[in-house]
Amino acid sequence: MPPAKAKRGMLLPSLLVAGSLGGVAAIMAGLLTYFAPPSEEEVYGPPIPLANATAQAASPPPGQPQQVVPEQQPQEQNPAGQPDQVGPGGLDLPLTAAAPTAPPPLPVVMPPEPLKSTGVTPRKLAISKIGVMTSLTPLGVDAKQRVQTPPLSKPALAGWYRHGPVPGQQGPSVILGHVNANGRAAVFSRLRELKRGDKIKVSRSDGAVVEFTVDGVEQVSKRAFPSRRVYGNTGEATLRLITCGGVYNSKTRHYTDNIIVYATLSATRRA
Repeated sequence: MPPAKAKRGMLLPSLLVAGSLGGVAAIMAGLLTYFAPPSEEEVYGPPIPLANATAQAASPPPGQPQQVVPEQQPQEQNPAGQPDQVGPGGLDLPLTAAAPTAPPPLPVVMPPEPLKSTGVTPRKLAISKIGVMTSLTPLGVDAKQRVQTPPLSKPALAGWYRHGPVPGQQGPSVILGHVNANGRAAVFSRLRELKRGDKIKVSRSDGAVVEFTVDGVEQVSKRAFPSRRVYGNTGEATLRLITCGGVYNSKTRHYTDNIIVYATLSATRRA
């Protein structure tokens, strides 16, 4: 499949080598493009059993790794009667997956203009609601062309996918973190507690602190990862936080689901 071409704005770079790039999709009332990850069988091994969408994340046995890499199956219509929009999140409501064709949730507030700085890297992530204050390490792809994850030896560390936009720039920035590591709670162990309206702050190397407001949260099966919703280009600066959820499968050593937080830039300031 030939590489997707940008219709407008900055694109999230592909997670694949040349020749494995996704195509162009029209979503959210305009043409938005995304780079589709490879199929689950091609890169991530045998399919993971379908998860209970409302199950709490389960800790694996000590020494067992956990997977935060998003996975994709073909986008389908909505045979299961899933909601037509991403839910607001929070502990008072069960986390469910929106329909594959649903767009990202609408911003809580009118977003400011994205920052246009170049040569900048994100340094720290702060989410006071769930007690997160961590450094960010750059992540690329491994030898199997899978998104890298922060080292399990540093469970309090989150990682920014460096081939995508810098938080504050136009498009969807992606930050990944473990829900647990080696039997211990990790940086995103409480990610599922976030809800619409909560604040996320990222400090950058240029001295800017960019604040994002959570628009919605969902829990999705890794067999039906919503690539268009997560990776689709946006006219605003947006942020996606991703970790694992659902049931831990001791045979595959993976969780069945992903927890995905959608947020939009709401303010910027200088440190």
